Amino acid sequence: MKIRTIIVDDEPNSREMLEHLLLATNNDIEVIDKCENVDTAFSAIKEHKPDIIFLDIEMPGGSGFDLIHKLQETPLNPTVIFVTAYNQFAIKAIKYSAFDYLLKPIDIDDLNDALDRYRKKVRETTSSSESFRSNAQKFLEHVGSMQKIKFSMRNGSLFVDPDEIVWCEASGSYTIIHFHNKKDEVVSVSMKEVEQILSNLSFFRVSRSAIINLRYLTRVDRRNKICIVQKDDVICKVKSSPQQLKLLESS
Repeated sequence: MKIRTIIVDDEPNSREMLEHLLLATNNDIEVIDKCENVDTAFSAIKEHKPDIIFLDIEMPGGSGFDLIHKLQETPLNPTVIFVTAYNQFAIKAIKYSAFDYLLKPIDIDDLNDALDRYRKKVRETTSSSESFRSNAQKFLEHVGSMQKIKFSMRNGSLFVDPDEIVWCEASGSYTIIHFHNKKDEVVSVSMKEVEQILSNLSFFRVSRSAIINLRYLTRVDRRNKICIVQKDDVICKVKSSPQQLKLLESS
């Protein structure tokens, strides 16, 4: 029987490359759809009921984790193989919860090993409709415990969920962290160091003095040289360099 798969990745080249690798050495693989975001993927998964979802983590408009949340509400029971460029981004959580993962650029041997493990699982187990939901719940809970990041402060350390950060603003050798649901915090970390801390997450440095959370980017205004980021009722106009705006729009 064919193993029916769906590829979810916002990068067209990544989707095409993964499809090529899947079909090049596996006669039992069928790629039934390729999707660029969470919404189209959710619809395709409900329609086609794939055996395996190859799922990117960081995508505009919603992460792979958001799709996992949505799938928990359905009776579907797919196997999820994460595909990510970020080695340290929740890898331990993925392994802990028995989800598989592949690192970009994808190695053909790693891909085939993952497929062999899937085939072995199918031969040895009888899947229930609850297995995806239980694994997903365990995974999401563990990811939540790992996602907090640490910033040094004068009197200690600040631990925050990256999703709480709307943008970061340089203030001399310090950085102001602007949140959407609580007061701003000044951390004793330079903007360069903050950029490094956030480098594996969905943040983008729009100027020498500002980093924005791409999850909340709603508009790029080239004329006024600003990015507008919004989370709930918090709307911020962040000054940006023309070069970074151009890079942001082309990415």
